This record gives sequence, structure tokens and C-alpha cells, in this order.
Amino acid sequence: MLRNSPDILFYPLAALWSLFYGAVAGMFFKLLAVYENWISINRLQLKLWKKYPQRSYRKYISNIWAAQIKGKPVEYAQYTRQQLEKDYPAEPFPILRLFINTLLMLLVVPPMVLTGLFDGPVYVYKKTIATRTSRQS
Repeated sequence: MLRNSPDILFYPLAALWSLFYGAVAGMFFKLLAVYENWISINRLQLKLWKKYPQRSYRKYISNIWAAQIKGKPVEYAQYTRQQLEKDYPAEPFPILRLFINTLLMLLVVPPMVLTGLFDGPVYVYKKTIATRTSRQS
């Protein structure tokens, strides 16, 4: 019905519709995108922790070992590595990485919502105008 209305009525109503609906939908879908990214990044971290425990454990021990061996004689390197492997038999649950990912996503949310607030109405308006012009042709 609105698509067949005169131009003087259609364009202001399309602008109002795109302003209200586009802003809400843009913010919602940007929030949804951040949520999906957060889930996929955390899922990847958990998968790496579960699926590749030996590789992940070697990287974990190597990072601790590199920090502890710095500035010490070379003769202590292997002894330090053995002590670390005895002290840390398995890599701990990656709670710190999951927490940092969560904080990062919380920092990303406000700019993404603002982007959705501005990009949503533009998208809806262009889509409404394109639908009207395609139906009139």
C-alpha cells in the first residue's frame, strides 16, 4: 500500500520508517554479530585446549621456561625445563584467555552499536527505495 502511494507521502514515511526500524535493527544485528564472534573465538580456544593438549602444553611450558631461563647460565636450561614439567603436569583451563576475549568483546560493543545506529537506517532507506523503484518499472 505504501509503495503505491504518491511521492510526497512515500519519501517522508520511508525516512521515518528507516530511522526507527533501521536504528533498532542495526543495533540489534551489530550486537548479534559481536555475540557470534565472541562465541566462535571462545569455542576455538576451548577446541584448541581440548583437541591439541600436547601442542598447547608444550607452548605453555615453553613460555614459562623462556621467562625463567632469561639471564641464567645455559647449563640450567634443561634442569629448569624438567622442573617446570614436574611442577605443571598439564596446561590449566584457559580461563584467562576466555576472560580477555570477553573483555575485548565488551570494549567492541559500544562502537559496533553506534555503527549499527548509523548504518541501519541508511540500509533500510536504500532497500525501501530500491524496492519501490523495482516495482514501478
